[in-house]
Amino acid sequence: MSVIRVVPPVASTSRRPRFARIATGGLVLLVTTLVTTLVTTLVPAAAGARAAIGSTECTGSQTVTYTPALTDQPREVTVTGKAPLIACVSSSDPTISHATSTFSATGTFSCTSGTRAGSRRITWNNGKTSTLSSTSAVSVNGAESLVLLKGVVVDGEFEGAQWAGTFVMFSTKPQACLTAPGLAAVSGPLALSIGSP
Repeated sequence: MSVIRVVPPVASTSRRPRFARIATGGLVLLVTTLVTTLVTTLVPAAAGARAAIGSTECTGSQTVTYTPALTDQPREVTVTGKAPLIACVSSSDPTISHATSTFSATGTFSCTSGTRAGSRRITWNNGKTSTLSSTSAVSVNGAESLVLLKGVVVDGEFEGAQWAGTFVMFSTKPQACLTAPGLAAVSGPLALSIGSP
């Protein structure tokens, strides 16, 4: 009488889990490699994008008109002006070399004091523009009246960057400040800095 032996399929069943473990391990390794590659590639790129604002420094002159004219007595005044920025250096946009800036603001001030809020628009030589929010305050040092400017780029090139500037309203107080008609217009040097120094 022949005996039929039943051999449990140990070899075949043990191969399947082993193969599955190898396949799963390979998949995990592949995913880990892809994630690592993406992180090492994209994170520096994102950091570079944030750092790309850099700094942009400009110097020029500014002509300002006051309505009504400035006197030694503070009053509500609307200020408009234009500034050719003849020399600009930008670490984030090498195409920038010069620009034109226009602005308007309203506030209570005199020839020697006051603050005002407004906006400034810069048209760069490369055709791009920047719109800046602006606050300013008059600071007096001896006979010199200095306007300190600051704000944020709200639109256009360098959007989100902070900016600051100085405008020498006059180095010696004009006699017109002491008269009833007042000082209707003034010109002086302007320096602007956008972004980190």
